[in-house]
Amino acid sequence: MTKDEVRAKWAVAKRMVQITQDEWDSHNVEARAIKFVKTKLQIAIYYLSQLDEHDSNYTMPFTGNQMKNALKAPITKQNVKDAAEWCRQCRLLRDKACATWNYEEAKTA
Repeated sequence: MTKDEVRAKWAVAKRMVQITQDEWDSHNVEARAIKFVKTKLQIAIYYLSQLDEHDSNYTMPFTGNQMKNALKAPITKQNVKDAAEWCRQCRLLRDKACATWNYEEAKTA
């Protein structure tokens, strides 16, 4: 996929996980949990978009509905665990694919 195609593919997901100013400013437990979940999902989306840019085949570690449920308030301990696990799985997918990438090509692309 081209970078523009990847941007278009992940645009909605990226908007869903944007952290609002209220979430940044708030220091209550719920806001911290929301920030954690959104941050982990941002990282996972970044890894998956990198895989798409390099035309890697991968199995999505979470569905769109799982992501939507993870972002519903109130955030539960399970949402936090799920987001951390998806982030970890996405990183492992990316790291596995990285062995076959040409980093010089990636830097100049």
